[in-house]
Amino acid sequence: MVQVIIPKAHGGSAGPAEDGTGAPTLIHIHAVERHVHGNGIAIHIYGEMKIACPCYVYARELKLNTLQTLTLTPELNLNNGLGYMAQKFIYHKGEYDNYASIDVYDDASVWQTPGTGPVDGSIWLDFEALGE
Repeated sequence: MVQVIIPKAHGGSAGPAEDGTGAPTLIHIHAVERHVHGNGIAIHIYGEMKIACPCYVYARELKLNTLQTLTLTPELNLNNGLGYMAQKFIYHKGEYDNYASIDVYDDASVWQTPGTGPVDGSIWLDFEALGE
């Protein structure tokens, strides 16, 4: 069963959706895997998110206490044949309640300005997150 999460604004810094230049961020979590080994716990989260770039995604929004890795796969825009590339930077990897900054570029390496994505000014990204 898919769990839908609509992140709240984070002090006005959650990205362009809160500035009115794209649809609000939307996160769909499809699966959560917990691996317990000894005294450590690893959690894999699988899902997709609709974002208007650039934006921040916090560990808590992905059902994690800390975000260690984040793999992003953008969907292809079938209307104009453009492909997209997603880049992220995880701030304070492994620290409690950290976040990732996400940017999206088209296949011509042009940065996607807010509100120019193919779906409501946003883009869908499949993701896999690892954390605790």
